[in-house]
Amino acid sequence: MEFVDSSSSISQFLAASFSEEFKSFRVWKMEERVELPCLLIKTVGKNTVQLVVRADSDIEALEKCTEIGNYLKRNFSDVEGINIFDIDFQTTPTPNVDEITGKDEAWCYLRINYFEN
Repeated sequence: MEFVDSSSSISQFLAASFSEEFKSFRVWKMEERVELPCLLIKTVGKNTVQLVVRADSDIEALEKCTEIGNYLKRNFSDVEGINIFDIDFQTTPTPNVDEITGKDEAWCYLRINYFEN
């Protein structure tokens, strides 16, 4: 079975569900001048996905990161393009400040088990 990156499928699923709450959705890389709030989804290893939310405040970033992680935990079976068996927090959402932009963000890792389609 060939490897299929889960980031794009997850990003499309979340964009459809949270288009009112986020101005930008990115896969793999977030540009410096991206519209905020922005959600970045990227694969880190075969069974780990990282979520990064950049926003105008640390509270907003942390709340949105937590909300997205919990939403994925509850609704992983609805993601199209990959067959997810389980997804759960590997780390808790953690506040941070991006060194380049100085913008507030929050990130977490999710453990994901899936079959590639």
